[in-house]
Amino acid sequence: MRDALASYLRKCVLPVLILFSGCMSHRLYFLDSELPRLEGMPKLVVAPGPWEARDVPSVYSDAASVPNDLVIPALSSLMALPGAADACDPNTGRPRPDATEYCVAFYRTPEDWRVSWPIRNMTGQLGSCNPPLGGVEDKDFGSGLPIFGFAHNHPCGTSMSSPDLRVFPVMKAGEGRWMMVEYAVAPNGKPALDSRGQLIPAWGWLATGRVGEPRFYKWNSVGEVFKWNEGQRDWEFQAICTPQKPGALSSILPPPKCSPELN
Repeated sequence: MRDALASYLRKCVLPVLILFSGCMSHRLYFLDSELPRLEGMPKLVVAPGPWEARDVPSVYSDAASVPNDLVIPALSSLMALPGAADACDPNTGRPRPDATEYCVAFYRTPEDWRVSWPIRNMTGQLGSCNPPLGGVEDKDFGSGLPIFGFAHNHPCGTSMSSPDLRVFPVMKAGEGRWMMVEYAVAPNGKPALDSRGQLIPAWGWLATGRVGEPRFYKWNSVGEVFKWNEGQRDWEFQAICTPQKPGALSSILPPPKCSPELN
């Protein structure tokens, strides 16, 4: 009986488990509709982590901010996702139906730095991706981990938008009240602190441009925008950018006002 059971497991169950494992290893992203919400609130999407992409490492570092060794591979991998780059209609200048934005969160565990799985909206759904404002559920360390900012891509190669400049981590600030903050913090309100006990600024990141000519930007809460210089392997200051409000006769947000002009 025992030998027959072992034979059955080898022939039937193990191949299914191997196939299932292989399917999971080939997952590229999660749909927004698949993910839970913190406290059931629609905007507080919780992303799984870490992103198990071949070129996206977990980085062991005692730096106070997200290491570039994690940021740049993650931004490059975002651009390689389906519809994430070079997805513009040359005749209209508008995104094609397959154009897709993906959002991730950078976070820190007690051991290392990680990035969450990318989130995209439901297939065929228009609009941008929803950043994981509800935080991350890490497979090793669970929830309650500090979020240091969010990154996303623009499939048509455009620079950051006015709304992009306003998106930062959120925390619980009273009964039923959530607010965005300018520093790295877990959704439960516990901030990340540096070696001096000071708050650590949060950032936003953007992957844009073309597949062969990517442009990576980052910005902080006061609108200081930096561009990645691959040759120098560092961020270069570009401009101070201010989000703009729609005009009196339009509901469309104009691009940010930058000084000097952003290139």
